Amino acid sequence: MSTSIKSHSRGFTLIELLVVIAIIGVLVGLLLPAVQQAREAARRSSCGNNFKQIGLAAHSHLDARRGFPPITTFGWSPDAYPDNYLTNGKTTANNNNYANKSRNHNALFLILPYIEEQARFDTILNHQVNGGFQNAITDASVLAARTAPMSGYSCPSDPLQPMDVYNGAFFKIQASKSNYCANGGPLRAWGVKATQAADKMRISLGALCHGKLNKPRDIVDGMSNTFMFGEVGGKADTTANNIASDADIGAIWLGCTSGQNGAPEGIRYTHQGANLNRGKREGFGSSHNGIVGFVMADGSTTFVPETIQFNGTGTDGGTMSSFNVTTKLATANNPARGLFQKLSNRNDGNPANLPE
Repeated sequence: MSTSIKSHSRGFTLIELLVVIAIIGVLVGLLLPAVQQAREAARRSSCGNNFKQIGLAAHSHLDARRGFPPITTFGWSPDAYPDNYLTNGKTTANNNNYANKSRNHNALFLILPYIEEQARFDTILNHQVNGGFQNAITDASVLAARTAPMSGYSCPSDPLQPMDVYNGAFFKIQASKSNYCANGGPLRAWGVKATQAADKMRISLGALCHGKLNKPRDIVDGMSNTFMFGEVGGKADTTANNIASDADIGAIWLGCTSGQNGAPEGIRYTHQGANLNRGKREGFGSSHNGIVGFVMADGSTTFVPETIQFNGTGTDGGTMSSFNVTTKLATANNPARGLFQKLSNRNDGNPANLPE
């Protein structure tokens, strides 16, 4: 007599399914932050590499031109400045020399030949006088050179990728944007008239100088202790004047608007209202969590915590007619100024080290 044993397949109960789903949910919840952290670490590394290339380009400029690039060439005159920047005996068809044709350009534009962007540099420079002006461009090749995104000037953590053309309400410039800006120091200097070149240089306190080729000897507080370029971006404070969105706190690598000599298009400052990640157009900031990237004058790169000591005591804005240069320099060089301000000043007599 044979006995037949029937096998019955048993499915999951509802409770078992819910337990499995809960376990999977917990595992996913644990995994996602780790993935996000890994992605941000990779983006931060890429941003740091951008800074490294910018620092190397600035030093290549130093080797080729015997000086670092000026922070802006606004008001540049071959007669006023013995460096004879960008002239080299060359003239254009209308007999304007290269120095005159670079009057409104920023440092990031001037290092283009040293980051394999010579063709873009020549196309823009040869097009017109005051290449940074907000005039309409009809030449297709020039427009493309000005508006094509600069990948090396773009932080991968910035939510505005790919970089949009900068044509906002405040800065009407046909040029793509940048997440990086030159450090102008603790005094805002864009109100200084072009005719007051000596005063403009005196209050230009970052590693780079307005209208002048700084040498390493000019960075008295130490090359490794002075900001040269810093990061801009992050979340905008839309309650601030003329800031409508995150796009408004970006920078422009090309140049500055008509009549300005280093407004926030290409230069940022560390004055009293510009502490890190404040969301203001005039200061430094980033989309990295709690840190902002900088390249020092020696070409090294660092990420500074947004909690760095900040003390911007003193009013340092305004035009030349509204403040005394000597008084403002005394304020900028005050030992009571914060670590952030000291690291932005190349010669305040208060050398400071980066925070560990």
